[in-house]
Formats: sequence, structure tokens, C-alpha cells
Amino acid sequence: MSACEEMTEMTTSFWLRLSLIGNLVITIISFPVLLSALHYINSQQLFHPNTRIQIKVHIFALIVHSTGRFGLHSFDLVNYFSNTGCDALPDFYRCLIVRGLYNFGMALAAMCSTSLVIERSVALFYNSTYEMCGKKFGILLGLLQLLLAFAFLFKLYFDASFTPVPNVTLYYCQTLASGHGSVWTINAPLYVVMVGQCVCRLIFWYLGVLTRRKRSNQKLQSLSTRYTLEQGIRSIKALNMFINANCFVFFFLSFIGTTLHFNSHNMRRPTYFALVEVIHFVPTYGILLSIYAYYSLKKVRPSEIGTFSLKSDFQLDTKQKTSLTRSMQVDTSHYLIEFKKQIS
Repeated sequence: MSACEEMTEMTTSFWLRLSLIGNLVITIISFPVLLSALHYINSQQLFHPNTRIQIKVHIFALIVHSTGRFGLHSFDLVNYFSNTGCDALPDFYRCLIVRGLYNFGMALAAMCSTSLVIERSVALFYNSTYEMCGKKFGILLGLLQLLLAFAFLFKLYFDASFTPVPNVTLYYCQTLASGHGSVWTINAPLYVVMVGQCVCRLIFWYLGVLTRRKRSNQKLQSLSTRYTLEQGIRSIKALNMFINANCFVFFFLSFIGTTLHFNSHNMRRPTYFALVEVIHFVPTYGILLSIYAYYSLKKVRPSEIGTFSLKSDFQLDTKQKTSLTRSMQVDTSHYLIEFKKQIS
């Protein structure tokens, strides 16, 4: 077929339209859910501040991905329903921007397991002093997530073109549609993510074993050390769900993605792109994880999860502070009068 005929097939494909509409609806739903999750993690003292920073970076990554995805699908659907043939060919620079946000958010979200494993490892090995550790360490780990994401994207975009290439037709907003890289340019970084997720899961499991083992040996342990280890055990239990979901989703996404890329030559172009968007169910993952985490953590008291520091357990809210202040300001003779009334 000619380029215009292929583009007509793209715009009229039932499965591609259905895939884009379904993913667009899910993406729109994900925004209020993710923003609520971000507010919840930021306002509730459920983990150490450094742990919260890693989770907030993860939620931010999901929001960035959803933003790129919203632009990608909405522009394509408007284009498909209003144009046909070569008139429906996507704009190169529009694709570069929205697909860039799409890929950046997904890459950043995949790196959260690594930073959480490092943060919990440091909390374990420096258990006697970690409660006094400030947020600078958490910020450094957040920057590490960014660095790892950019390393992933560097390989992904290494052979891509950042300007339109003559005699190359862009049918869909792909990363390498205008480039000259091989299929391994996409698949190699995905295999690295697969291996990394498995390693992080094993290390996180071992951290739980080590923490429980250290906590059981109470010899020469200070109160602060025992507190940190106990809260570490509870934090690892609470984060297990998060690590498991992150590992499964990005391992599955990488495994199915590489399989799809290797078999793309056996599919029609619209079918291939429809499946690409279906398997990248990152907004769905964000919605389900946020809802599950909210209702799971809501059933547990903060002290059972692992609050961030010793001093947070003794913080008073505004109402408590007001009541305490009034009690301190009462004339001491009042207590004597009340006492006499009670014994008379």
C-alpha cells in the first residue's frame, strides 16, 4: 500500500480506535486518583520522610506519564475522526514531545524499587542513627531515580532522530519511527529493567530477613536502635505490596513489550500499535495501586506501619496544644477547691 492508504487503514481501524479511547478514559481517571495519593502520602506520617520522598517521586512519574499519554491519545483520536489518508499523518514535533513525556514518566516510575531498596538498606545498616537522618539523603535518592531514568532514555533515544527525516513516513508517535536503530535499541533497556526488578525484589526480601534477625538480638541495643529496627520491620511489611506491584508490572511490561517488538513484522500496523498501548497499562497500575494502598494503610494505625521518627510520636495537633495550654494556665487554687469539693 502507499503511505496514504496505510494511514487510512490506521485512522479507520476499529481496534486501534478502541485501544486509544479505552486508554484515554483510564488516563483521565488516573489524574484525580494520583493527585489524591500524592496528597495522602504527603500529609500522613506513615513512613520515614526519606521513604515518602521515593514514593512521591514515583507518583510524580505516573502523573507525567499520564500527561504524555493524555496528549498522545487525545490528539490522535481527534486526528483520526477528522482526517483520513495523508492528511492524518501525525506532526513530528508533537510526537516528540508527548511520546517523550510518556517514556520519561514510565522510565522514572520503573526506578522506584531501586531507590527504596537503597533507602531501606541504609536504614538497616545505620539503624542506631538513621532516625536522625535528614531529608537530604532522600532527595539524593530521588535524584538517583532521575539519573537512572535518563540513562534508560539515553539508550532508548540513542539512534532516534530529533528532526524529520526525508523519505521516512511517521504513521504513529513512536520513539524510533524516524530513526535508524535496530530492534535491540528498544529491547536491550527493557531487559535491563526486567533483571533490575528481579534483583530489587530479592534484595528487599533479604532486608526483611536481616531486619527481623537483628531485632531478635537485643544485646547492646539502645532504645533508639530497637525502635528503628521495629519500625523497619513494619515499614518493610507495608512496602512489600508496593515493591511486589512495581516488580510485577514493569517485569510484565518489559517481557511482553520485547516479545511484541520481536513479532511486530507479523502484524498489521494498526494492530501492533493498538497492542502497544494496551500492554503499557501504567495508568491502570497507578489507579489500582493507589486505591489498594489507601484502604490497606487506612486500616493500620501509624504506629503499626512505621512512623518516621521518635519525635513524630510525641507531636501534638492544634486541638491538643490548645487544651494543654489552657490546663497550664489555670490557677492552681482551682485544683485545691475542686479537691475539697470531692472529699466533702
